[in-house]
Amino acid sequence: MILREVRELAGVGQESLGEQVGVTRQTIAAWERGDREPSMQQVIKLCRILNVPIDVMLGTDNEAEPVLLFRADAAETLSPGLKKVLTRKACDYAEIEKLAGTLPNLPVSRPLATFDAHMVEQVAHEVRDWLGVEDAPLGDVLSLLEGKGLKVFLQKLPNSVSGFSAYTDEVGGAIFVNADHRTERQYFTALHELSHLIFHRKEYQAPATTSVKVGRSDPREQAANFLAGAVLLPRNMVEAELHPYRNRWLPFSLLGDIKRRYSVSMRTVLVRAGQLGIISSRQSFQQIAKINEKYGKEDEPINLTPPDSLRRLDRLVYQALIEEKITTSKAAEVLGEPVHAIRTELNKWLSEELS
Repeated sequence: MILREVRELAGVGQESLGEQVGVTRQTIAAWERGDREPSMQQVIKLCRILNVPIDVMLGTDNEAEPVLLFRADAAETLSPGLKKVLTRKACDYAEIEKLAGTLPNLPVSRPLATFDAHMVEQVAHEVRDWLGVEDAPLGDVLSLLEGKGLKVFLQKLPNSVSGFSAYTDEVGGAIFVNADHRTERQYFTALHELSHLIFHRKEYQAPATTSVKVGRSDPREQAANFLAGAVLLPRNMVEAELHPYRNRWLPFSLLGDIKRRYSVSMRTVLVRAGQLGIISSRQSFQQIAKINEKYGKEDEPINLTPPDSLRRLDRLVYQALIEEKITTSKAAEVLGEPVHAIRTELNKWLSEELS
């Protein structure tokens, strides 16, 4: 049973979970250690509280479920239990897509063995064309990717993990982004994972194998980070915005203004300015060091508006409900909502159809 993993992912403490199930914290701890086992009635309660299907909680295999291929930069955090949870989410999404007559989507693969800045810059331009944004700020990156048919999930993950990506031809591409990270980091992470789906498709591993271990100096990570920054801040935009400041210290107020308009971190602006020769790499590092010194390595001033709720899966689920292709309990499982909330929302969809 993967109780500890799903409890920690849900951000629920042992004592709080015990109160909801009707047992002590010590009992929850014993279940997690495997010293004792909950009754089936208690397992059902745990699954309902933590929004996990029973077969996933118990670790039983679903032979009909595709084996999702994962790539993880932090391989040690992608445990078997977490893989099961994420795989079920992606497969449930794919099942709903199939009912709606929608085909799964994957970006075009562009294998890249080494880091080539010129090629990555070109692919970034193609990605912006694919997203249909031309030279405009991207806005809500997660919704844009979802609109192209990728499966995007805001998922509770350890703070040290920004995200994961996975795919199969049958399920399509899936991107999991840490739900607790800052907005600008979520957008960068989503594009970083999209980059791996484009450049490094051959490196995705089956769940039973060892994941790729990488570091910041790895050319694959350099390519993924470069593409994410180039999609957020295309070359012509950077040159237009920063040309008057060539070889000068970039004002803090300017960095904040670009952050607000382009939904990108100040650090990414500085990195792109260094990449494109607006400022030197040394100055880029120096200015980033100043931000780190004042705000820490993860924080920045100016809080961006959180991304809109991801709505594509909701639309497909309620369409399937209206057409009576799934039950309300299945809808509740897929969307992670109580059954009564699904029924209330379904009534709204039905009333809108009739009006």
